[in-house]
Amino acid sequence: MNDIAEILDVLVEAVTAGTLEVLAVKRGGTLGAAIKHGRELVTEADKRSDAAILAVFERRFPRIDPEIRFHLEESGNSGGTVGSLKVAGADPVDGTNIFACGSNVYAIQAHYVEDGVPLVGVIFQPEAYLPLDETERCVGRLVTGVRGGGAFTRRSEYTGSGFEFRAARKLGPRSAPDGKAYVACVPFGTKMEVHEREAVRRVQESGIIASNTGAGGAAANVMMVLFGAQHVYGNFGAGEDLDLIPPQVIALEAGFTVWNEQRKEPRWLVKKQPFIVAPNEAVAELFLGAAGF
Repeated sequence: MNDIAEILDVLVEAVTAGTLEVLAVKRGGTLGAAIKHGRELVTEADKRSDAAILAVFERRFPRIDPEIRFHLEESGNSGGTVGSLKVAGADPVDGTNIFACGSNVYAIQAHYVEDGVPLVGVIFQPEAYLPLDETERCVGRLVTGVRGGGAFTRRSEYTGSGFEFRAARKLGPRSAPDGKAYVACVPFGTKMEVHEREAVRRVQESGIIASNTGAGGAAANVMMVLFGAQHVYGNFGAGEDLDLIPPQVIALEAGFTVWNEQRKEPRWLVKKQPFIVAPNEAVAELFLGAAGF
């Protein structure tokens, strides 16, 4: 295994650089929104964040291990050794649709995987607590997880040219109600196939959801589970690897159950698969069973 502490440092630097670009676009007031791949929204913030993250990857990762290749949402695959199973990835704006609507719970995230196994995840939500349209010194959180090393959150405050971070606080598990209905997000999405939509419909009609919630992005939804805004996030087809790898590491290290449809931790040798985050295995089983898996 590579120097995970140094890899974490690279990912934190990268998402910080990307976040600065995202906030610069928001402050500028022009999103430059367009449609890619016929149905997905992309903004100038996505592009500028992607470029900033990639620049950090290109500068620092070859010194750690020249085999590490890069996979980013906008710039695609580059760097490293072709076919290498050591991958540093990033989603420069997770939740582009809600970001473009003016939401404050979007995320900039990055990760490191080996042989499809997530080892490090970093999620930055720079406006999670106090949005930029309320104050120039918006307040958010930087959340990190390292396999075997725990999950931590740090409060952030934007200074205009960088961020001030408070001391790290360890994240831990949360108890679930002893019942049969839960506060949950089980979303529909434009990326879903018919059978995936049917799985969602079965869950929605099963009666196990007491209240529908959700934040519009995979990272934000997992953070809602970790920080107590909902019990369950069940993504039965809309999410992909760049969306889900960072929150997987963090949720597992915080003591939550993260399963695919086979009741196992997802391995990301495939791009897309069902994904559920729950407070324990019993609740995860309840939702997977309701979905028909």
